[in-house]
Amino acid sequence: MEEIIPALRFNILTPLFDFFCKIVGFGKSYRRKIISKLPIKLEKEVVLDAGCGSGSLAIDVKKKFKEISLYAIDADTKILEIADKKAKREDLQIKFKKAFLQNLPFSDNSVDLVYSSLVFHHLNSEIKKEAMKEIYRVLKKGGRFLLVDFGKPTNKLFSVLSLFTILFEEGYDNYKGKIPEMLSCAGFSKVVEIGRYRFNMVFLEAIKK
Repeated sequence: MEEIIPALRFNILTPLFDFFCKIVGFGKSYRRKIISKLPIKLEKEVVLDAGCGSGSLAIDVKKKFKEISLYAIDADTKILEIADKKAKREDLQIKFKKAFLQNLPFSDNSVDLVYSSLVFHHLNSEIKKEAMKEIYRVLKKGGRFLLVDFGKPTNKLFSVLSLFTILFEEGYDNYKGKIPEMLSCAGFSKVVEIGRYRFNMVFLEAIKK
């Protein structure tokens, strides 16, 4: 049975997820930064939020790009319920599904764009690799994957959260800067760092040729 790691490590903290994101600096400005990097060009594109959490980012994406078909997955049923309620309050059509990143419920070459925020530091090395291969599989040729997560620190002063992901999560690969190489090994032909955010957050764009 596959292990589910709640968004804040413990189920009892799940209702506090949005509040936590806000106080540590991963609120509206963080989400705007991600949306500015999404290469959405056509209204009818199929987009996947890989590890949607409470749905705040998916909701903002759908508001910005109203005509896309947006799917949002997470392995945590409780946080998906929160996300679905939030989307319904906004009258937004987002297709939420329970799924693991290493076993995506989509056919080959069916998705134009995948993005993932603050998920991969939760996954151990093997599951990271499996998830990357799955994302590569479901993307169409020319499709893009935007991975946003902790990276190799360039500023040690602000690396406290990065160190936290090593001590209490699975962030070693992130901290050592191994994620771009892992994406290349998963099949992506081009992996480029296209931005950074506070706390050593790295924006990586990977392309399926």
